[in-house]
Amino acid sequence: MFGHQTDGRYSLMEYIVAPRAPLPEGTSPDYGPHLHRDIEETFLVRRGALRFLLGDETFEMSAGDFVRVPPGVRHGYANLSGADVDLLVSFHPGGFEELFLKHRTDQEAPPAPTGFVDDATALFASEFEG
Repeated sequence: MFGHQTDGRYSLMEYIVAPRAPLPEGTSPDYGPHLHRDIEETFLVRRGALRFLLGDETFEMSAGDFVRVPPGVRHGYANLSGADVDLLVSFHPGGFEELFLKHRTDQEAPPAPTGFVDDATALFASEFEG
């Protein structure tokens, strides 16, 4: 469901998180920490398991688990399970989902490596660490 279909109130997308390579012993995962100043985000795990970062806390999520990320709260996730994780993700207000289409890596001419982060920062008041 795209934001333009809800008059910008929300959007809803299915998202598959590929597994990451196993980490060396004692190494912390990269959660891809970021925040969105003006967007509330929700995550529902439909299949699989991942580790989620919310603020400074980390916790495990598995099928059926749900988390709400208020605007301005640092968050991210790491799939260390060895298998794909299926998520249902919402954005309030909608519109941010369009970046996932614009910056798909399976296009004939792949987008610029920093294009997603650049657009999210410029268009959606997002901030990324690292």
